Amino acid sequence: MDREKELLSAFQRGMFLSMKNPTYSEWFERFILDEIKADAGRKGDITSTAILKGNTYLNAVVKSAAPGIIAGIEEAVYLYRKNGIKAIPRKTDGSHAKKGEILLELYGKPSELLRIERSALDIMQRMSGIATLTSEIIKKIGNRVHIAPTRKTYWRYLDKKAVYLGGGLTHRLALWESILIKDNHLTALKLEGVKDTISEALRRAAKSPEKSGFIEIEVGNVKEAVKAASALKGIKYDRPKLVMLDNMKPSEIRKAIDELKKRGFYDELLIEVSGGINANNIGKYLIKGVDVISMGYLTNSSKPLDIKQAIVR
Repeated sequence: MDREKELLSAFQRGMFLSMKNPTYSEWFERFILDEIKADAGRKGDITSTAILKGNTYLNAVVKSAAPGIIAGIEEAVYLYRKNGIKAIPRKTDGSHAKKGEILLELYGKPSELLRIERSALDIMQRMSGIATLTSEIIKKIGNRVHIAPTRKTYWRYLDKKAVYLGGGLTHRLALWESILIKDNHLTALKLEGVKDTISEALRRAAKSPEKSGFIEIEVGNVKEAVKAASALKGIKYDRPKLVMLDNMKPSEIRKAIDELKKRGFYDELLIEVSGGINANNIGKYLIKGVDVISMGYLTNSSKPLDIKQAIVR
């Protein structure tokens, strides 16, 4: 098995997170429409309405006030243009910007520039912060292992895309995409009266009529990892198969991988490690045999990159 090819097939969906993809663009429209409506409320921007008069058009720029990896350009341009503002990108998504660099040039009515400003900047600041943190961690650990976000995201696809632009994998995009059996699934099976919950869950999942990008099961100790790997080996499934070692200590992870190799299971599946991993302790999890580390930290602990919009003339 080509582990790298198999992992990218399972966990990399970043190329689909584009405004050219109808699924993504339709979701973004719904998401940002709610954001703008909530910001304006029933009365709209009462400050601009009270102060600004006439229909003059002005130039504005969006600048990075701090260095970092830029993300959200595509979405911001779409948003500005959707609201009658000419938007010209000067940086591309995934590129590095220095402090003070111009990211976008804008031309439109001051009232519209100010109405859309906060929503556009919120998107770019959050996405760029996530992309920058992802890039920093990858630079810190080198090419020893891939990293990915978990489902603990606030802005779903935008957060996943930000990790991708920072150099990470996306993991599954949503519940509809791939099969991931977690502890609560196994608990529910146990309450059904099923004794071997791991094997039964995988058997049922493999027979699912729904097309799945991959099939994965979460385990919490060495014994469960061996049980899951044995069950995965016994099912026919033409998509990537993974075992997630969740909330296990590095010493336990090493034991699990050694045991899987000894029993001949390792070469037929991929290994994900997750649970409480951050920038400070990730070095402990750079264990030979781990294919990917998933981190809620990427999307929950990033700081927004300082990005500003300014009217220039």
